[in-house]
Amino acid sequence: RAQNRIRMLTEEVNDYYGHFRVTPDLIELRNLLQTAELIVRSALARKESRGLHYTLDYPEMLPEARDTILVP
Repeated sequence: RAQNRIRMLTEEVNDYYGHFRVTPDLIELRNLLQTAELIVRSALARKESRGLHYTLDYPEMLPEARDTILVP
């Protein structure tokens, strides 16, 4: 659900870029949405529960933490 909501908001922000004056608030909103998308993608890619990222699909923690690097 979060991924769909972020996609919807991103489309709305992109529409504003084409039709309205770009303001610092609009740029900040775009940056927040991109950060939210990366957090959700990272959480969905995780095959374990760790810290605040708890998932019912993978309730256990792996013995060793793996790096999660995503590119926007």
